[in-house]
Amino acid sequence: MTDIKPVGLARIALVMSAVTFFLGCADQRNQPDCADVFESRLEKSNFKIFKNGLALHEPTGLTVTQCAVGQRMVNFKCRGDAIKLTWDDAMTYAAEIQEKTGEPWRLPTKSEMPKLLEKQCINPAVNPFVFPNFEVTNYWTESKGLHQDQFRCSVYSYQGRVFCRQARKIEQPFLLVKGET
Repeated sequence: MTDIKPVGLARIALVMSAVTFFLGCADQRNQPDCADVFESRLEKSNFKIFKNGLALHEPTGLTVTQCAVGQRMVNFKCRGDAIKLTWDDAMTYAAEIQEKTGEPWRLPTKSEMPKLLEKQCINPAVNPFVFPNFEVTNYWTESKGLHQDQFRCSVYSYQGRVFCRQARKIEQPFLLVKGET
């Protein structure tokens, strides 16, 4: 019987950690692009699409803008450039829209935003017929997270992961929602 020295155990643990890390990455990379998963706008989805660039996510009851704020829906495509604001400015923008329209528009929460995304695909993790031309980037949520006041939560649209250590001074796009989960 051979003796395993403590240094040997440390190396084994390091190798196993590295293997686990790289296998975890490989699983994510094997997910298909959402454009390959959703082949037609006629496919059943969890959204009811309206003609004005809005969609109702039926499981949550949230009405969501199909394009990032600043873009507009034209012929089933989001046209124009998304407005990219700091978290504070995005929150102010949503409050102004709410005041001017009389409707409860706001940024989605960190728990609502992933529900609007698709788990079975990536790049970006959205149904391209519900959210056409969706930019792969971080999108603001209204959530603050548990860290210092300088950070807020965003969702990375490539995979749909929430990140709550995003510096609130960074300019990023955002969607608007209304309704409650």
